[in-house]
Amino acid sequence: MKLTRLKVFASVAENKSFSKAAKELYISQPAVSIHINKLEKELGVLLLKRSEKNVELTPAGMVLYKYARRVIDLIAEAETEINSINGEIQGRLTIGATLTIGEYVLPQIIGSFKQLHPRVEILLQVQNTEVIVEELLSGHYDLALIEGLCTNPKIQKKKYLDDEIVLIASRDHPWSKRGCISLEEACAGKLILREPGSGTRQITEIALKNAGIDIQTLNILMELGSSEGIKAAVSANLGAAFISKWTLEKELKLGLLSIVEIEGFSIPRSFNFIYSINRNLLTFPAREFIKFCEGQGKKLLQDIADYK
Repeated sequence: MKLTRLKVFASVAENKSFSKAAKELYISQPAVSIHINKLEKELGVLLLKRSEKNVELTPAGMVLYKYARRVIDLIAEAETEINSINGEIQGRLTIGATLTIGEYVLPQIIGSFKQLHPRVEILLQVQNTEVIVEELLSGHYDLALIEGLCTNPKIQKKKYLDDEIVLIASRDHPWSKRGCISLEEACAGKLILREPGSGTRQITEIALKNAGIDIQTLNILMELGSSEGIKAAVSANLGAAFISKWTLEKELKLGLLSIVEIEGFSIPRSFNFIYSINRNLLTFPAREFIKFCEGQGKKLLQDIADYK
């Protein structure tokens, strides 16, 4: 079996689409079909079930995918390990990140990592936690960083940074003048929340439930898909919001927003690396990126915070 055909097959299996695989591999869709047909002919089995909506693996296809993924990962690992002998890291590194991490934590780290290792091609994709986990298990990411919970047994998790979800209000809001309110007051006020499926929303709801709050009784004014949108709405005094403390540095320095303490209530959380346990090894660039994040990356984030 040719390696090229295995790569095409793995891409179709992970994307569940011939057209998406063609786009990912920068080849034509007919070329994808030719590779798959030749592979099926060579093995004498049907590997994929085609339908109008998507493509699914047959039992034989599931077996081949397991080994194809292993072969592809091992070859990539060998290539990058050999390059590392000369102190050079190269290859492709695809990272999934949830919104807060992708917008406020990773850009500076990726920029510095690229300066040290210019031959590593990095692709960062920002999604909510549910999508990140699904895409990671499909093989679209080498690793991911999430702020939400993940209990999937196929996912391995490693803590990176501490965070806290806090309640914010505009400086003109009555709560800002008081500084501290009860949890019952917070839940009765007009709230602006992240969209369902986001890590911030998930952990906020769990913390409220654990405190005895019925989520259905919350006075939710609107749900927004970005931290910037939430901060803009809160700045306009449309309501208060639960949001990551990592997103607030500029607004707090400028006095645009205030953190409102909730008596006897807090929502600590962590940012975590996650990766699939179904893949034999993290690629060499992925391992080096994690090491960079834990060392120079943390120092970089601290230096930026101190500078600002």
